[in-house]
Amino acid sequence: MSHVLTIPQKLLRRGELVIVPRADYEEALQLKKRLLGEEKDTDEAIHIFEKEHAAGTLYKTTSFSSILVRTQARAKAGRQ
Repeated sequence: MSHVLTIPQKLLRRGELVIVPRADYEEALQLKKRLLGEEKDTDEAIHIFEKEHAAGTLYKTTSFSSILVRTQARAKAGRQ
């Protein structure tokens, strides 16, 4: 018995058709979702940078720990 695969013309008009194993397709979808999430995070970080830079509230630091200390101090001041 031969196997026949019929591809509707509607699919062929939209461009090239690629057949891949389901596992590869799902892996590609997960990668796409992760990359889009990272892109949104990057866009948000750029927006925050531009906003703080324009407002003059952007500060420079030489270590990550100094950022944490400053953030913790702001959080304490906000709670009081």
